[in-house]
Amino acid sequence: MSVTPKIDWPVLLTVRGKMLPKSLEEMRVLHNRTAGSAAGIAAARSLGDLSHLVYTPFASPLSNAETGELLFLDVWQRPKGIMDFFANEKIIQSGTKLFGARDATIWMRAEGAFSYALPAVRGKNDRIVGMLRVPIASPEKAIEIFRAVDIDAQRDARRRGLLSHEIFIKLSVPGDTTPLELLGIDVWSDRAGMTEHYGDATHMKVLGSAFAGAPDPSAWEPAAGEWSEW
Repeated sequence: MSVTPKIDWPVLLTVRGKMLPKSLEEMRVLHNRTAGSAAGIAAARSLGDLSHLVYTPFASPLSNAETGELLFLDVWQRPKGIMDFFANEKIIQSGTKLFGARDATIWMRAEGAFSYALPAVRGKNDRIVGMLRVPIASPEKAIEIFRAVDIDAQRDARRRGLLSHEIFIKLSVPGDTTPLELLGIDVWSDRAGMTEHYGDATHMKVLGSAFAGAPDPSAWEPAAGEWSEW
């Protein structure tokens, strides 16, 4: 009998904050000159940064994202690489120039969650990110509730333009006493479809039984302009 080895999944880093520069264009130039420079990208990649994408708030009545915020979504091979990256004094200094206030959190894949990715349909070129961040009492219970809802809702979600759905649990660092949290991330190819789905109480109201505090829903779209991404 063969034993399947444990998979060392990559982790997700979310960095959400208030831009320090006065305009998005100033932020873009500064980002590309610091973290997004050739040297900055090489340093991040050498420590295991596999992907870096930049988003601004997508206007929606169902989103808590505010004008002036920016979101980075990074996929890293291992948490240690993130820690080593942000321990670099040059990175610390560049971060103080980009954000007036920010939240950087590491997330691991939620084992047992119902996650999936589907191919894009021809002509559907929007890429809108819907995020739900919420405190939970029990990862196992929350994953169970989300899995049941996600399985039931997948046909409606796909019809409305869902491309991918992932669930993560916050990876607490030593000394972290903040509550357990769950993060759901969806990528949509249809703006109206996303709004319709998140406003559909048939599926969404059941998720409330998994919450141990107020949820923070937000919606994001790719930042305008030529940003350094990889």
